[in-house]
Amino acid sequence: MGFAVRQWLAASLLASAVLAAPVVAADSESSSFDLRQLIERAQRDNKSLQAARYAVDIGRARLVQADMRENPRLDVLARSDFLFSNDGEYGGALAISQSFPIAGRILRQKDVARVDIALAEAEVAEAERRLAGEVAADAYRLMVVDKQIASRGGLIEIQSALARTTRDRFKAAEVSELDVNTVQLDLQRLIQERELLQAQRDSLLVSLNTRLGRPAGAMLVIDEPLPKANAIEGLANLQAKALELRPDWHAALLSVDRAQAEQALARSMRWEDWSAGLELSQDKQVIEGLGPQGIGRAIGVSLSIPLPLFNKNQGKLAEADATHEQALARIAALRLDIAGEVASAHGEAARLQAALAQYEKNLLPISTGNVHLAQQGYRQGLIPVFDVVQAQRQQADLNSAYLTTLDQFLQALVRLHTSVGDYLTPSAFGPAR
Repeated sequence: MGFAVRQWLAASLLASAVLAAPVVAADSESSSFDLRQLIERAQRDNKSLQAARYAVDIGRARLVQADMRENPRLDVLARSDFLFSNDGEYGGALAISQSFPIAGRILRQKDVARVDIALAEAEVAEAERRLAGEVAADAYRLMVVDKQIASRGGLIEIQSALARTTRDRFKAAEVSELDVNTVQLDLQRLIQERELLQAQRDSLLVSLNTRLGRPAGAMLVIDEPLPKANAIEGLANLQAKALELRPDWHAALLSVDRAQAEQALARSMRWEDWSAGLELSQDKQVIEGLGPQGIGRAIGVSLSIPLPLFNKNQGKLAEADATHEQALARIAALRLDIAGEVASAHGEAARLQAALAQYEKNLLPISTGNVHLAQQGYRQGLIPVFDVVQAQRQQADLNSAYLTTLDQFLQALVRLHTSVGDYLTPSAFGPAR
């Protein structure tokens, strides 16, 4: 295993320990979490992740087995002539034999098993990376849905006040029944939108609780500020960081180490195990015409050496060579995939961040001002109710579009962090709050 890979494994284990340490004391019964606590809770309690971690135990058990030698063989031989001439002739032997590798097969098997353990740990870390991204995506989406529900609630209050004013003016014969119905229909539309958003929130809550290993209906409050406006680092830095942090990249490097270990194992297996034995025999022969014969005892030593004349493990060697070349090709492909994945998420997040700035600086303030002007003009009898409804609907549509853009930005930011892999490091969340 390469030095860089061993360094990464040590760092990943240290990071996991740092992430896991404060969890037990922090949120044993709490229902309020920030993003860091959500990811820590998921890494600790997610049931699928708990099952995946058994792969490491399986790898360690295989390492123990790889170090085992074959058991010695005990052979017992007995013969007698009692079914034939029954002259008292007999023979017997007791032999013990042991096979042993002569080309370092066991050492090579252990090398393969050690890399398999590292690969299992990398696969667990990769599952943690993906789970962290899924948790962050659900958390941010839940935060946006809460904002959308609050926005609809504010608009419902405004529309309810407008509906009361319109009914009062209808009683005074200042507006028509059509005006009253128009305002009332728009109010009902907002109420229905809020109900749909509440249903979406319930679904997201179930999804997030399931990822956290909590009951589906458990109370959950997300106490996490939205990312700052300058939340996106430079592309080159992020692409370099991804190659340092992503577990699937390190798993690809480990696959080269495993292929090399398989090559060494295949070479060692060209010479099959030799077998040495020790035999103790005793027999008695009967020779016609001669007197009784004495009992003969002997000790024998045997050595069995398989000769690699036909089977030189050519197929395994060729397979190991091809696997090594395949691992190298996958590394080259994965490097391009990671760079492209980071670049795509980075570009999308940057564009959406610019769009959010446009909404916040220009569009939303203008829309809010238009609504105030329309409401004031309606109260003074200067404009019809349709203009007020139109201004409020335009504000609602703009606010909805803004929150949709915010949701898309946050999801792009999550994809960016997930593609980099820094949700697995404590530094991704800044100082503890």
